[in-house]
Amino acid sequence: MKRFTAVITAAVTVALLLCSCLAVRDVEGGELIKKAREEYKALDSARVVITNTATGDIDQVFTFKYDEKDILLFSYEGRSEKNEYAQYSNGMELFTYENGEESYLQKGDKGFVLYNRASTHPQADEGMILYSPSAVTEATVTEEEGVTHIHHVYDVDKIGAEAEGGKVTSFTADYYFKGEELLYFMETTGFEDNGEVKEYSCRIEITDRNSVDKVENTVKVLKERG
Repeated sequence: MKRFTAVITAAVTVALLLCSCLAVRDVEGGELIKKAREEYKALDSARVVITNTATGDIDQVFTFKYDEKDILLFSYEGRSEKNEYAQYSNGMELFTYENGEESYLQKGDKGFVLYNRASTHPQADEGMILYSPSAVTEATVTEEEGVTHIHHVYDVDKIGAEAEGGKVTSFTADYYFKGEELLYFMETTGFEDNGEVKEYSCRIEITDRNSVDKVENTVKVLKERG
């Protein structure tokens, strides 16, 4: 299972590294973010949409739903300049598509992982909402027309940020709250690629909270779309 942005793969590293037990101190805005992380993890279903802020294109969509036995059903579709990837699990089978290549696993096969409420997928867990206070080098909180804006600057070495090409030079996260409700958050990554300084920024929104009726087989959809 992957998570990548148009050029940045740092987010998957962050998602796997982060959990509240690792936090040794809080920084400004931490309490609001921690509450949002707990609420996200407790959802029965949701859809996470990641949009490239420069182009307006949707780069990634992750959808999940727990069934009546608390088994996680999920789908993922993502694309970048170099990759196209989709994955779907109905709890018993796992379908994967990567750059034209397909693979299939079923329960009992080596490499098959059954996710449930107690041991869930990294993107259905609290790590989806980035917060690693020990790696934050700068933190500010401002009020902007009734919206609380939390800005965190991260040490790229501490979060293990990587790019599909080049070297990551900066990583920031911005969270926007209405009261205690997380509206959306943004991740911005600066990197050098063959001597050229570039930036990728994405907007991450959690939608359809507790209202996903069906998880679609994204691999099948991708094949049909051609």
